[in-house]
Amino acid sequence: MSTNRKSLALTLLGMVICVSGLQAADSTAMLVASRGEVTASTADIERVLTQGDPVFVEDLVTTGDKSFAILQFIDGAKVTVRPNSKLIIEQYVFNGGDQDAATLNLLEGGLRIITGAMAKTQPESYKVKTPVALLGVRGTEFAIMLCGDQICEEEEGTSEEEVIN
Repeated sequence: MSTNRKSLALTLLGMVICVSGLQAADSTAMLVASRGEVTASTADIERVLTQGDPVFVEDLVTTGDKSFAILQFIDGAKVTVRPNSKLIIEQYVFNGGDQDAATLNLLEGGLRIITGAMAKTQPESYKVKTPVALLGVRGTEFAIMLCGDQICEEEEGTSEEEVIN
């Protein structure tokens, strides 16, 4: 390979690495644990998620039957997406200031959330939408389960520890 071709190849490789680094840096969350089928999709791309993969604003996170995903957000919040669930991350901005805002939209299934710094310092900035309700956060840990067209109580034996094990 000529020197010019080697130089061009190295330049292109550097550009790919930079773009990949920017994507990870611009992510709003990371998949820290999962089991089974977990995907993230936007309007035109679906990707299978594995541990360490970034998740972005506007991603639709979907879990399959007997599957789950634990997302760690940029403010330290942990969200467990339960089996057979669909979650859209509509907004997640955290800089430790007045512009912080999070809106998670649960379309199907259930979530268990342990809030991070944003909900502790500015709870009015952290919201969870469902087809039947808009929830404001007033605590540090909570769960939401959708049963058809209503929010239902969390089933016995569905704690995060049991979902993980």
